[in-house]
Amino acid sequence: MNSSLRKLRTKYIVTASIIVFCVIMVMVFILNLLMRITYKNEENMIQNVIEQAAITHMNEPITEYFDLKEAPQTEGGDYIIPRSPRDISYVTMYGNISINDKSAIWYSAGGGLLFEAETENGREMVYKDYTFNKDTTNVSIDFSSFDNLKSGLVTLSIDESQIISDYFLVSVVWWKNSSIVPDGMDEGITLTLDSIEIHYKDSHSFPEASNQLVSHNSFSDIFEKNIPAILNNAGAFYLITDKKNQLVSVNNGNLMKTVENNEARDYAERVLESGRDSGKIKMDSSVYCYIVRELDEMNLIIFVNDSFTHTANSNLLKISLLVGFAVWIFLLILIIIVSGYVVKPVAENMERQKQFISNASHELKTPVTVISATIDIISSKKGSDRWTECIKEQTKKMQSLITELLDLSKLIENPDNRTGFEVCDISSAVSNSLLYFESLLFESGKTLNRDIDDNVLLKCDENKISQLTGILMDNALKYSDEKSEISFSLHREKDNAVMRCTNLCSDFSAKNTSRLFERFYRSDNDHSHEQEGFGLGLSIAQAITELHRGSIKADYNDNTVTFIITLPIH
Repeated sequence: MNSSLRKLRTKYIVTASIIVFCVIMVMVFILNLLMRITYKNEENMIQNVIEQAAITHMNEPITEYFDLKEAPQTEGGDYIIPRSPRDISYVTMYGNISINDKSAIWYSAGGGLLFEAETENGREMVYKDYTFNKDTTNVSIDFSSFDNLKSGLVTLSIDESQIISDYFLVSVVWWKNSSIVPDGMDEGITLTLDSIEIHYKDSHSFPEASNQLVSHNSFSDIFEKNIPAILNNAGAFYLITDKKNQLVSVNNGNLMKTVENNEARDYAERVLESGRDSGKIKMDSSVYCYIVRELDEMNLIIFVNDSFTHTANSNLLKISLLVGFAVWIFLLILIIIVSGYVVKPVAENMERQKQFISNASHELKTPVTVISATIDIISSKKGSDRWTECIKEQTKKMQSLITELLDLSKLIENPDNRTGFEVCDISSAVSNSLLYFESLLFESGKTLNRDIDDNVLLKCDENKISQLTGILMDNALKYSDEKSEISFSLHREKDNAVMRCTNLCSDFSAKNTSRLFERFYRSDNDHSHEQEGFGLGLSIAQAITELHRGSIKADYNDNTVTFIITLPIH
């Protein structure tokens, strides 16, 4: 396959592959955009579901969980829980009991939950017992009735209306017994109370006062264990603060770990200080999206883990790019295969054209030679007149055309025939070729500015280099502006010999440079048609350049056309 076909096939492959690549990238972009929109819509749905449930539960909490280390204490060390016993169904206490002496068969410790009531003896503190036995981590105390209350060592019963306090106390440990010390205080026993969980009878509103103990719950509390499936797709939780931005409640949502109060306060402070109703916040190694809703005397802050969405989007992008690249490689291979069939008609056409040029040039050579000889005989016998001179002139043009066709035919028939190549000093060859044009330049009133480096050695066909130089100079002489200067240079640049031929040509269009090397091409401007020629010179120059593994191009800027020939030095 010759250079023209290779270039055509390469151009087809590059163009088709770029188009396919762009189409694939657009599809990848659209896919990722749609998935991002889908994830965003899902995120909004999650926030809406949580918001509706949180608003409903805010006025009717069923369960609250308190960390006792956050609770205020009395002088005696009892924990103060600001909730009325009248509203409570039962209380679950969480703690850990242990003993130093591991030989104990059993051991227990306990205290009481105290609150004020109006009894027969007047206002006094009454309580319900709590007891932690060996291996116990939680106990529940029933508040649905008040039949088993104690005041000191006395058991009594009251009704709900007799309770006058809006709080209750979780006492420190009162007693510790074991199989080792069954009747006294066993100091080897340690009971640590961690937290309590309050379960309400009906409904209970969050306190409006500030500095209240922070409550904890989860999605199972506000959704009554029927958690929507959409909440399983992302980690989420929410916080409630009062109008003074003090933390009131933490809903741990579906997180694997409890959000500690100090963490919750930090998150709420960062969000509320930003002054934004929505945004993103970094928590440990995760990123959460948040929204803030102002509800009466409270602020609701909902957090939804965005790391899953971010990771999913990132993974989707990587996978889609990988698949897209694989598809592009597959299609590129297919394009390369198909390109052979695409350029086949062009190759066949070029082959026919090449055959026609070869056959036509050989077939025309004989009759033109006969015509030339015949007209010479006629002129010698009968003398010359304007008719015979016209025939001679046109015969010379035909001979010149045939010569160019034969040269082109030889080059395109044997594009890789480098026999006879040897290392030559092309500086001398180019200089000698330029000498031929000095008289022509003088006659046309044009000047030549030459800049030829000495001793530029190149493995080449010296005659072809001279022919190449002649073609460039002949083209510049014909198409340069009147009384203008033509510049011709030869330099060694790195590993290349570079020739440049420059001339002014105001009657030319830059859009025509891409067609200058086409066979029989003549520019459409009037100036070009005034000059003799067949439009084959630059095609032959291109063929000679390609024979030497070089490149030729034409540039047109500021009414100046420059031909640049780059020949690799071997």
